[in-house]
Amino acid sequence: MKHILSACFCAAYLLTPFAYGQDTPASSQSLRLVQTISLPAEVKGNFDHFGIDLKRNRLFVTSEDFKAVLVLDAKSGEILHQITGISRPHAVLSRPDMDRLYVTDGGDGSVKVYEGDTYRQVARIPLLKDADSIGYDISNNHLYVDNGGGDAGQSYSMLSEIDTTTAKKLNELRIEGDTLEAMTLDNYRPRIYVNDKATNQVVVVDRFRNSILAKWPLTLGRANVAMALDEQRMRLFIGCRSGQIIVLDTNSGRELQTLPIHEGVDDLIYDSASHRLYAAADGSLDVFEQTDSNHYKSLGSVPTGANGRTARLVPELNRLFVAVPQAGATSAHIVIFEPVNIPESKPAVAPEKLSAHAPVAEHIILEELSLHPLLRKIGLHVIPPGQQTMVIVANGNQTRIGIPTSEGDFAAVKSGATYGPRIADGDFYNMKMPMFDAHGRRIGILVMEIAGTDATSPEDAVHKAENVRSEIEKKIPSLKALFATTPSK
Repeated sequence: MKHILSACFCAAYLLTPFAYGQDTPASSQSLRLVQTISLPAEVKGNFDHFGIDLKRNRLFVTSEDFKAVLVLDAKSGEILHQITGISRPHAVLSRPDMDRLYVTDGGDGSVKVYEGDTYRQVARIPLLKDADSIGYDISNNHLYVDNGGGDAGQSYSMLSEIDTTTAKKLNELRIEGDTLEAMTLDNYRPRIYVNDKATNQVVVVDRFRNSILAKWPLTLGRANVAMALDEQRMRLFIGCRSGQIIVLDTNSGRELQTLPIHEGVDDLIYDSASHRLYAAADGSLDVFEQTDSNHYKSLGSVPTGANGRTARLVPELNRLFVAVPQAGATSAHIVIFEPVNIPESKPAVAPEKLSAHAPVAEHIILEELSLHPLLRKIGLHVIPPGQQTMVIVANGNQTRIGIPTSEGDFAAVKSGATYGPRIADGDFYNMKMPMFDAHGRRIGILVMEIAGTDATSPEDAVHKAENVRSEIEKKIPSLKALFATTPSK
């Protein structure tokens, strides 16, 4: 059944500052309320995570107790459809290239797969009860889901890996603690960060080996449920319901500082384009501006509505959505903000890509990133057999594969020496060097980033980079071997 919603449009909205005992700018400098969407009276109870289908401008709203996912027009606010048959929806992923929708159902412990246009269910992937938060690997289209724990009668939880192309479960990893919450993934190295609320820790998972790499205890806040990541600056933000954002170094796990927010946070958003942090707590959006890796300025707070703490920023629309549950005579509704006073966004231009399929090379690079968790990035550039252009054939972020080598990369290695300036924004050494095979034959260029905290000097960064290169060389008998179907044993 479709419902036509009442929409209240406001030209502007006066945002009230949240006093932290310090001077903060008026929050009208950061957000403007542009629309409020009323939901049907029968929609009651809490909301969980939004999903978005940009191709069709569809917003997916997970109403947990309503036992359905509401499908809204993201611009007009009209309810277009209800995806029913979901006991307790938690999170939604839209995969546009396959035109598929993936929904975690905590009630029956599964991920349900739907057609992206008709919303007809086409698959069900069984997990444990309380299938909840998700993380998505953009390199291989694998979906990670936390499930199990207390609602399944267990003292431990599971992190399940699902191939969204085949709709099959691939791996599981047991994590001690009966309540896992939000997770986020590095794109350039095979890491997952998972909030373990039961133990007040962040669990760091190595995706390549499907193993736990580290557990970082949190001492500066309690009830860690929300999470956001600034991968470029190696900062992990943990939203705690006790009223803090804890800022961690993603290389060491060290707690660096806290940012005060309202209690009851449920969603935390970092926008890399505007360098803003948004924390959706019980009835408030707290906003911070990141001036550099270690400095954050409060931009105040805006009220959203009682228990409104589910939020989603859609940069492509420049809209921030917040779901507010029904309370008393006030029906559930969605409030929509426009971020203002942010840098003008430039249209994303997809880089030119050439054909490159080197599974052995990709395996080697992922293995090195797993062996050296403090490496930020590695990319291998060669000329594929039968081609004339040097391209990236292996990278921790597989969406980079096929991009031609830049003139800057060629110039950096022209002398044959290792090149590695320290980059202030993100504090890392940008290492570039000629690449050889096991027989000393030059085959291309190796690029990597070494964290400034992992090298004592430029000379030490060169030494570390060349050691990694030496390890990789030993695994490459020839250029042609990089393009074999499977790694040699």
